[in-house]
Amino acid sequence: MAIITISRQIGSLGDEIADAVADKLGYEQINKSQIGEILSRHGFTESEVDEYDEKKPSIWHTLTTKKNIFAYLIEAAVYELAARDNVLIVGRGAQIILKDIPGTLHVRIIAPYADRVRRVMEQLGCEEKNARRMIHRNDRDSSGYISTYFDADLDDTYLYDLVINTRKITMTSTIELIRQAVGADGFKKSLLVREKLNDLALTRKGLAALLEVRDMETANLSVEKGTASLSGMARSIAAREACEQALLNIEGITTVENHLGLFDTFHAD
Repeated sequence: MAIITISRQIGSLGDEIADAVADKLGYEQINKSQIGEILSRHGFTESEVDEYDEKKPSIWHTLTTKKNIFAYLIEAAVYELAARDNVLIVGRGAQIILKDIPGTLHVRIIAPYADRVRRVMEQLGCEEKNARRMIHRNDRDSSGYISTYFDADLDDTYLYDLVINTRKITMTSTIELIRQAVGADGFKKSLLVREKLNDLALTRKGLAALLEVRDMETANLSVEKGTASLSGMARSIAAREACEQALLNIEGITTVENHLGLFDTFHAD
């Protein structure tokens, strides 16, 4: 079976469609709670997840190491969860994180602005001005999140295999379109893909851990079947050893091939 990612505009019925597709196909739906659980294992509190997840970061946050760690860990979480059988991932930039992964169907659910305003008013029982404000904030956060963390345009149609406008297309028809698409031969996931996803998840977790090592200058990392290959530059032997230990502390990494070089800290007169 395939991996499905669903990106949606608020008021487009995207969340409702995701729920229905997961139920119809018997897929596990991946959302904020599962992502947050993985992030919490790596030091992010619930409030920090809320602060960063699918939000446009402030200028201050764009300059922090925490933001870069979050970027690696959100990718790690998506890779790890996508490696499970029969999953549907809602939001989180999964359409970009998994864009080169075979067996992945990327769907974007949209609707005209007026329809979105009407639906938000109906769903939340709020006034029109509040619905418009909510849509504006959500659109800004979603596009800012994708732009900041993935250097991509949320509305780039080439990121998706299906873009569905729910102005006239019913939920029933939308679910059927997705069901038919995911059944095509091009969206079959193999054991090799699952192994690749697990390796990518460990690589991103490793890169996040290396950001917290003092005197680490540059790092290149790849993980394959539990073996981490590390290269780059450190400023001290202690930093070099700390990098290796940080990687070995990650469950799933059993061996580190440490090729880190050292900066020459001595200067000739």
